[in-house]
Amino acid sequence: MSDKYFWKIGSPPPLLDRHSQTKHSIVEEYVRRYILTLMAPAHIPELRLSIIDGFSGGGCYQTEDGNLADGSPVLTMQAVRDARAFLNLERRIPRNINVEYSFVDLLPNTTEYLKYWLNAKLEENAIEQVDFNNTEIITKDFFQALPDLVQKIQKRKMGEHALFVLDQYSYKDIPLPQIKSILSTLKGAEVIMTFNVDNLTTYLSDRAANRKPLENIGLDSYVPWSELAQIKASQKQEWRRTLQRHLAHGIKCESGAKYMTLFFVKPHGIMSWGYWLIHLSNEYRAHAVMKSLHWEHATEFGHELEPGIFVLGYNANKDEEYTGQNTFEFSGHQSKEACINGVREHFGKTIFEYNKPTRLGDLFQSCVTNSTAAENHLMEAARQLHASKSVIIVSKDGNVRRTNKTYSLSDVIEPSKQIILI
Repeated sequence: MSDKYFWKIGSPPPLLDRHSQTKHSIVEEYVRRYILTLMAPAHIPELRLSIIDGFSGGGCYQTEDGNLADGSPVLTMQAVRDARAFLNLERRIPRNINVEYSFVDLLPNTTEYLKYWLNAKLEENAIEQVDFNNTEIITKDFFQALPDLVQKIQKRKMGEHALFVLDQYSYKDIPLPQIKSILSTLKGAEVIMTFNVDNLTTYLSDRAANRKPLENIGLDSYVPWSELAQIKASQKQEWRRTLQRHLAHGIKCESGAKYMTLFFVKPHGIMSWGYWLIHLSNEYRAHAVMKSLHWEHATEFGHELEPGIFVLGYNANKDEEYTGQNTFEFSGHQSKEACINGVREHFGKTIFEYNKPTRLGDLFQSCVTNSTAAENHLMEAARQLHASKSVIIVSKDGNVRRTNKTYSLSDVIEPSKQIILI
C-alpha cells in the first residue's frame, strides 16, 4: 500500500478514494462471477481456490461521506460466501467452495488492524467461519513472501486456481518477471493489478532516474528513449497514447499472459484517468468474465485507443492510423456500435487473409487482448458478417448454420464462395 494509507488500532482508517472504491467493486464482483463460471458444470462437486492479496491494507476505510467501507480482503470473502450460497440453493448435497486466503502487507500496524477488523466482521456474521479459519495474514514484503505462497498453492491437490490481487498503485512496485513467474508456475493463476500509468508517462524522460525504475520492473526496453523528446514535442495530445501503446505492449509481453485487459479506472464524475486496472490470465473464460464486467460498469472505465481493435506497440509507418482517435468510454455515445463495427471489419479482413476454415473460438481468442469487445460483441460482429453473406459458418458436425444471434465457439467460419455484387 502507498504511504497515504495508514492503519493503527484506535485511530481512524484512511480515506478511500473513488478510484479504489471502483476497483474494489470490480474485484468483488469478479470473484463471485468467476467462481460461478468455474462451477457452471453441475457435476463439479468442489472448487479449490487460493486468493492472495499482496498489498492487502488494513481491510477498512473511511468513505468521502464519513462512513466505513470494507477493503478487498473482506469483499473477496463476502463474494465467496455469496457464490457458495447461490450454488447451493435448494441442493440436498452441497457443492464445496474451498478457498484459502493469504493477506500480505509490509507494516505490522496494518496487519494487526486487519486481524482486528476480520474478527469484528466475523462477530457481525459478515464473513463465514470457514473462510475466517482458512485465512493467513502475513507481515512481509509480498515478493519476499511469494516463493512460500507459490509452494503452498502447488501442494494443494487440484488447487492451482489462484487469484493474485495486487493493488500496489505505484508502477515501481510490480516487477513483471515476478508476475510472469506466477503465471507460468501455477497452471490456473491470474493477476489483477493496478498500474499508475499517468504518473509514469507525465514525467518520463531519457534520464537515469527514469530508466532505472523501468529497468527494475522489466519495461525499460519497451520505451523509445531516444525518441521521447521528439514524440512529446510533435504529437501534442497523442504522445500519451503513443507511450501507452509501448507500455501496454511491454506489460503483455513481459508478464507472459495469454490474455490481458488493460483499461483506465474512471469513476463517474471524476475527469482524471490516472491508472489502469489490469487483468492477466492464461484462460479465455477468465478474460471473458472480466471483459463483461467492464461493460456492465460502463460509466467507470475507458481507454484512449481505438474502439474496436487497437494496436499495442507502435509502428511509425502507421502513424496516421493512430492519431486523431477519440478517447473511448464504455458508456460513451455509440460506444457499443463503434466497438462492433471495428471488430467486424477486423474479422472480415482476417478471415479472408486466412482463406481457410477457422474456429470461431480461435478467431475470438486471437484478438480479445487488443479489443474493448466482450464476447457478446464478438458474436454480434460475426453475425453481421454472416448476414452479409461474405462468410459461411458451419457447426463442428458439418451443418451449415443459419444467421443467428449467437454461435458456438466450436463453429467454423470461412470466406463465402458466393460473389456479392454491390
